[in-house]
Amino acid sequence: MLNAVEISKEVKLEQLNKVLESHVLHGSESLKAFLRFVVLKAIDDHDTSVKEYTIATEVFGRHSTYDPRNDSVVRVQASRLRAKLQEYYANEGKDDKIIIDLPKGGYLPTFALQVVEKSFDALPPLDLAAHDLGALTLPVAPTNRQATWLKLALGALMVAAAGLLGLTIYYRAEANKGPETAVTNPNEALQLQAAAPLWNEFLKPSEPILVSFSNTKFEGTAETGMKILNPIAPSAKTDAPKNAEDNSRVITEHYTGIGEVMGVYALADFFSRARYPFKVKRSLLLTWDDLRSNNIVILGSSAENYLLRDLPQQQDFVFGVFKDDGGNMSFGLANTKARAGEDRFYFAKQEGPSRSQISEDYALISVLKGLDADHRLMILGGITTYGTQAAAEYVSKPEHIKEMIAHLNLAPNTTPAKLPAYYQIVIKVKVNGGVPVQISYVTHHVL
Repeated sequence: MLNAVEISKEVKLEQLNKVLESHVLHGSESLKAFLRFVVLKAIDDHDTSVKEYTIATEVFGRHSTYDPRNDSVVRVQASRLRAKLQEYYANEGKDDKIIIDLPKGGYLPTFALQVVEKSFDALPPLDLAAHDLGALTLPVAPTNRQATWLKLALGALMVAAAGLLGLTIYYRAEANKGPETAVTNPNEALQLQAAAPLWNEFLKPSEPILVSFSNTKFEGTAETGMKILNPIAPSAKTDAPKNAEDNSRVITEHYTGIGEVMGVYALADFFSRARYPFKVKRSLLLTWDDLRSNNIVILGSSAENYLLRDLPQQQDFVFGVFKDDGGNMSFGLANTKARAGEDRFYFAKQEGPSRSQISEDYALISVLKGLDADHRLMILGGITTYGTQAAAEYVSKPEHIKEMIAHLNLAPNTTPAKLPAYYQIVIKVKVNGGVPVQISYVTHHVL
């Protein structure tokens, strides 16, 4: 039940933080930014409605020429946010005192007091005759207060019994796992157990996994304009060492893609929940010794990670510049050993002149042998940065890992699942407003 009463600014901010830190919005940074922006505007500007143009430019980074008739990012994200708020208050926030809502037709959030009414009438009555009460005596006709306390006591016993049963199941599951995967949430324990066929060969107790994110070298600066220093050309050879040593050029190397940043976050969250140590290193500092002595996850394709252009491992799917359907030379993904029903090439779809207007992308997940027999290499790369983010989510979120294992499982009739040692998977990514909104399996090759 909602009660429209005056709610202080402090209480509104407290509820905002509670929603932002919820599991429902976990990993949805764009929706968090959207919610935070409109709530703070509503609080500070005394319930003044926020314009769609303002949200597009200040939250989603659209240019000052933004036209809502051609770009629906705000409306799409508002719809997603409303659905997330409904999900939150139906589950995690069902007992919260404050309801934050974003009514349709505008972007002005509302705040209302939720009165949670709890009743014990549904509890079964106590059967005193069925228990040995010993020296305990009660009036034949207990008062209303005594009856209420009896119902409360029974409810507490039922909760305690359920809790003990849950703890028993949880600790039995924990006893069958190594210390590196110990978690405090039984549901997370089951999710991590389901991910074991994919990650077991990477998560070794004796050493942390190394996560490397791309940070391409650019010629120029943000003030004068930048262009990639060593782009992938149609030819296989590059001149990166020569360019890197040219002191007459201004070299910038401290930028990385949005998808790579979000990908690091997704992987870090997964490893943290698994209680597994990890290290993070930018790709320009990555060495061949790192590849030889670590299990490594690399974010980004060979367009941004120069080291990947010289890997000795044979691969069926490779990134490069190829002729697209329109006859233009475009960066994409080639299937060098296409089977019946498979496409030979994959290219991103762009709905305008800017690369921020990508509507569809493809990404490649490669699990390869390391430079020695004891280590493995996982490469998560998209044709664009959005594909890279989707690839990281695909290997770190339970629903995607489940789909992945279903396609790769070599022993479908036995438990646990068994995956091939080395393989490549192509996934398709739907992008809306710069956010991967749908990820689906396309095909895979066992290497």
